[in-house]
Amino acid sequence: MDTVLLLGAGASHGSDTLDVPPLGNELFDALCRFNPDGWGAITGELAQHFRTDFENAMQSVSQQSLAPLQRAMAAYFFAFYPNQSNLYVALANRIAARKWAGAICTLNYERLLELSLMHADVQPFIVSPPAVRHAIELCLPHGCCHLFCDSARGQSGAVVFSGYDVRTDGTMSVVADPHRHGARITQGAFPPVMSYFEPQKRTTAEHSFIEGQRNRWSALASSAKTIVVIGVQVRPHDDHIWNPIAASPARVVYCSGPSAADGYADWAKTHRVTQNDRVLKGYFKEEFDPLCCELGLR
Repeated sequence: MDTVLLLGAGASHGSDTLDVPPLGNELFDALCRFNPDGWGAITGELAQHFRTDFENAMQSVSQQSLAPLQRAMAAYFFAFYPNQSNLYVALANRIAARKWAGAICTLNYERLLELSLMHADVQPFIVSPPAVRHAIELCLPHGCCHLFCDSARGQSGAVVFSGYDVRTDGTMSVVADPHRHGARITQGAFPPVMSYFEPQKRTTAEHSFIEGQRNRWSALASSAKTIVVIGVQVRPHDDHIWNPIAASPARVVYCSGPSAADGYADWAKTHRVTQNDRVLKGYFKEEFDPLCCELGLR
């Protein structure tokens, strides 16, 4: 795969001015408004911890509370749909028009990219390409809000388990219908195939699938000639993301805003000393055309 696109929360947040997921420092309050009986019940010092450092605060949540909170988070992210003004729509249209044959790795829980590709008649796939005119591989190292493990089922409230200590594997399904998705969220005990938003990115549902997707990301990074990174801050503890970039012979084009650009430049001094990377100082919208050029989507 010559060209690989890596998308993070900053890409989705910066893809439009309305109807996009918030960044981490605003996520907790958004979840509280969406789910007042679950996320909204977190108050006091822990609530403040979430507002200042969401990932680390997750480690203070009781393990018995993790699954209900994770299901509510999945329902929140499932509700986002791209507007025609969304940059993902523009990107998908260019991918379709130019029959782009790269791969896309997204760290995001929502479906904005997937829905944009499908609207442009580009079929996203995981693992095996379908027999369609134009398909694009999606790699999901953190899972997604509409993937479910069908091999471990139970009614909400009837199954009690400690979130980080339980792993399920087996048959997986994509649940895109809103009514079916809502039923799986409210009636099921197990969360979707989504890594917890905590430093180690541990996963309950379909643990082997997530591990396989992280291995696939490593393989894509190692074989790519160009890696374009949009909206992903350098967090060295996310070694499953950054170690493959550090080891890759590819040229990296990095775009996540001015502050994150400085962070990447500092990280690259140690981890990508001999590489000819390009660091863009602007955000996704400002750098959209240069990024498309780097992707071969002029």
